Amino acid sequence: MKKKYYIYLSFFFIIFNFELYATKSSAKDYSGIGEYRFGPNVAESTACDLAFERAKNNALSNALGEKLFSQDFMHCSESDNAECELNKTTISTINGRIKKIKKKQRTLAKKEGFSICIYEIICDITKPKKKKDANFHFNIKLNKKIFRNDEKFTIDIDPSMKMFINIFQWNPYISEGINLTKIFPNPYESNNEIENKRKIPDEKMKYSFKVKYPHETQDKKYVDDYLLILATKTNINFLDEYEFKKLQETISEIPNNEYRIEKTNYEILKN
Repeated sequence: MKKKYYIYLSFFFIIFNFELYATKSSAKDYSGIGEYRFGPNVAESTACDLAFERAKNNALSNALGEKLFSQDFMHCSESDNAECELNKTTISTINGRIKKIKKKQRTLAKKEGFSICIYEIICDITKPKKKKDANFHFNIKLNKKIFRNDEKFTIDIDPSMKMFINIFQWNPYISEGINLTKIFPNPYESNNEIENKRKIPDEKMKYSFKVKYPHETQDKKYVDDYLLILATKTNINFLDEYEFKKLQETISEIPNNEYRIEKTNYEILKN
């Protein structure tokens, strides 16, 4: 009896050690570099935060073999708007997760009339086991890209095949930290299965999406808001609100070939 017990115990430890080794070996170190050139109107801390986010974005792109920065992002309207650039870079990394930053080095170069903040990092990133499904994708289009306060916005989604859509909104100048709120599906429109081109909100539904200029921010001519559109092959019951890292963790649990993310932004003009 004891002999059998020791055999089973030894077998368990062999399996356990193999799984532990496999988990460790699936992660790999990747380097990233990011920089931001800024003038006297931009705080050094903001500029270096942006350089750091760009370095993380660069490392993730190197690991995943794809650009994370969305082509659908519009240019920040106000010149030297580091906050807007920081927001775009931050939201771009939602579908890539860095396990640990092992080393980071910051360099600040002072030039005549401007400065450059540079970050170089080495981080631990686990690559997804499966590649993206090239047949599973979609296009998005907003009715406008620049809005005035209280104007309605709609999102056209054109899918390549049947998919389940969840839409999250991030208002950087309202939420404390990075919190994303699910705006679709919702109590007014709960069916999020899409197989053909569809407008959200549906014109038959008695509700609308409206943009809101944040009263907390009175010193900006424009503010930037963001939408994250997450398509999955199966219907997943997402929460109504996520902190940025928690949503990253949730997305990382979905097989890489079972989802696709698109990101877009729009600006709200101060009235």
